[in-house]
Amino acid sequence: MRRLLSITGKEIKEITRTRLFLILAFFVPFTMFIVFSYGISLDVEHMPFVCIDYDRSRLSREVVDAFKGRYFEMVAYLTDIHKAEALLSKGEVRAVLVIPPDFSKRLMRGETAHIQFLIDGGYPYIAVTVKGYAEAITSAFNMKLLNSLGRAGAVPIRLQTRYLFNESLKSSHALIPGLIAIVLLMNPAVLTALAITREKEFGTIYNIYSSPIKRWEFLTGKIIPYLIISAINFLIIITSIRMIFHIPMKGELVNLIPGTFLYILINVSIGLLVSSVTRTMVSAQIVTLIVTVIPAFLYSGLLIPVSNLGSEAKVMAHIYPTMHFMKIIHGIYLKRLGLGQLMPQVFFLFLYFVALLSIAILVFRKREG
Repeated sequence: MRRLLSITGKEIKEITRTRLFLILAFFVPFTMFIVFSYGISLDVEHMPFVCIDYDRSRLSREVVDAFKGRYFEMVAYLTDIHKAEALLSKGEVRAVLVIPPDFSKRLMRGETAHIQFLIDGGYPYIAVTVKGYAEAITSAFNMKLLNSLGRAGAVPIRLQTRYLFNESLKSSHALIPGLIAIVLLMNPAVLTALAITREKEFGTIYNIYSSPIKRWEFLTGKIIPYLIISAINFLIIITSIRMIFHIPMKGELVNLIPGTFLYILINVSIGLLVSSVTRTMVSAQIVTLIVTVIPAFLYSGLLIPVSNLGSEAKVMAHIYPTMHFMKIIHGIYLKRLGLGQLMPQVFFLFLYFVALLSIAILVFRKREG
């Protein structure tokens, strides 16, 4: 225990002595969190659109008014379709609503009137969502019109939709808490990877080679400071989620701590493993970013649901620990799950940590060559 604490004390002195390491330890993760939180959003709201109303009747104005609201924002009335298409091609608007000159007349005669909705297809996900919004608004207007005109409109099936967990459909309520997994994946791994490679570059590793300290004592002593740093960053992030972004945690914080602790242990073990097989800080950083950034964004379920991935990608997602920790985060923040319901994910993280740390201890050698 004395040797272990000596290594820990030495590592803390190394961290506090170097200003760059303090910046990497505390400033970088918080900056990453803030930048990602403000920059990442899948909400499709207040989409700018223009209208070309050739009919200029009361009914056509009601159609335009129906489109105004949370999902669409009226930019201007235009009279030239070419100008509207130019705005669409420049990306200044996302859609163009075109109402033909005989719109109200056809409705009064009991005929089907057509309106045109031109959508910018440059962003497929947004385009499909905008189309769904337009269809829903048109359907609601049809029902209102049938009632006002006193016509018999057969509606054999009435669809009622209710959203569970994220009732407001704000993507930030899922994405911003999910950034906990991203920040706690990359930062601890990079810092720990630099811990040993720094000693290799500076030559201080030879003091360890010539000492009676055991491999597991040395690596465990290296882990402890970064566990403390990551724990502080975790507290800063969850406080920011509540105070800055006003996103509530439906579950209990105490249920999030065990999974977070194991997840941090996994990531510092990744850093130890990388630093054990690399010799320079640059190579350690590159390797660590490769093995953490790719799973963080492709296989974690942050941006793309794992259920939507292909069969091979699903296997990759289940192999990486980030997906399991993401389930814990969403389960506590959105679904109010208890620790018992999240135990399969916690158990997987525990096994993952034991395996990684064991490999790191076996790979690390107390001599060159």
